Amino acid sequence: MSQKNVRRPLRRAGLAAGAAMLMVASAWPAAADPAPTARIRGGNVQKAMEDLAKAHGVVGSVGGAYVDGKPIGVGSAGSRLLGGKGGKIPANSRFRIGSQTKEMVATVVLQLVGEGRLGVDDKLADLLPEVAENDLVERAGEITVRQMIRHTSGIPDWYAGKPNPDGSEGEDPSFDVFDFTTHYRPLDLVKWSRARPRTGEPGEKWSYSNTNYTLLGMVVERVTGHDLAAELHGRLFGPLGMTKTYLPLKPPEGIKGPHGHGYYPDANGRPRDVDRFNASIAGAAGEWCPPRTTSARTSGRSPRASCCRRNSSES
Repeated sequence: MSQKNVRRPLRRAGLAAGAAMLMVASAWPAAADPAPTARIRGGNVQKAMEDLAKAHGVVGSVGGAYVDGKPIGVGSAGSRLLGGKGGKIPANSRFRIGSQTKEMVATVVLQLVGEGRLGVDDKLADLLPEVAENDLVERAGEITVRQMIRHTSGIPDWYAGKPNPDGSEGEDPSFDVFDFTTHYRPLDLVKWSRARPRTGEPGEKWSYSNTNYTLLGMVVERVTGHDLAAELHGRLFGPLGMTKTYLPLKPPEGIKGPHGHGYYPDANGRPRDVDRFNASIAGAAGEWCPPRTTSARTSGRSPRASCCRRNSSES
C-alpha cells in the first residue's frame, strides 16, 4: 500500500484536529509592570478556530493564545470525528505536538550538560558505542551532541522511504501509516537511515533530520539510566505542573481523554482513522501529547519555554 505524501494530507485533507497556539514571552520587568498580560490582546481565538474548521478537509480545531504562559484566549470548533460525529472537541483536549517534542528533548540534554553528566562536544561513538560498532551511523566518531541538537551532524533522515537527493527528509514514509501495533526500537529507525547519503560534513551545514533526535533520546536514556518519558516528566512536565502531558512510546498507546481524531487516505482515497498512530515511530523526534489549556509559569522566559504548559484550571 502506498503511503505517499503522508505529511501533506495529514496537514491538509487528512487533518482532523488543527491545534493552533500563539505564545508570547513578555520582556517587561515584573516590578515595572505587574500585569502585562492584561494589556495584550490575542484576538478572537474562538472565531479563528471556527474559521479554521471551515477549511477544506479540516474536521475540527482547538487552539489558544498565551502571554508569559497565561492563556488570554481559547477556542475550539468542528467535531471530534469525521462527518460531524463524536461531538465537539473539548477546549482542554490533548493533541500531539509532533516535532516540537525535539525542543523538550534538547532541553533535557542541555540540563544534563549543565549537570556535568554530558558535554556538547562529546562524540556520538563514545556515548552510543553500538552505533559505531555496528556501522549504523557513518562517521559517528566525529559527530557531536552539539551538531545533533543543531541538525548539523550530516546524519540522513530516517522518515522517508525515498529521501531527497541530498539525504534530507522526503515525502514517502519508511513505515506503514496504518500499522498501529508493530513496536520499533529507536535503533530500528536509525538503521533505516544508514544506506542514505549524508547531508554534509559533520558541523558543515544545517539539514533537518529526525535521526538526530532519535539518537539524542537514546543518549538521554544511556546517561540517566531512565527511559525518555520518565526524564521528560521528572525534569519538565512535573516541575512545570504539566500534569496532563505525557510521552507515548508503546503502540497502540494513543491520546488519553476526548480529543480530535486524525485521518489519512488509504490507497483508494478513503479517509481512515489514524488516531492510534504508532507511538514508537516518532519518540524523541516528535510524539508527546499536552492538553490544549495548559500553561507553565514562564514569566520573563523565552517563547520556547511557553511551550511547557500546565492545566490552567489547576494553577
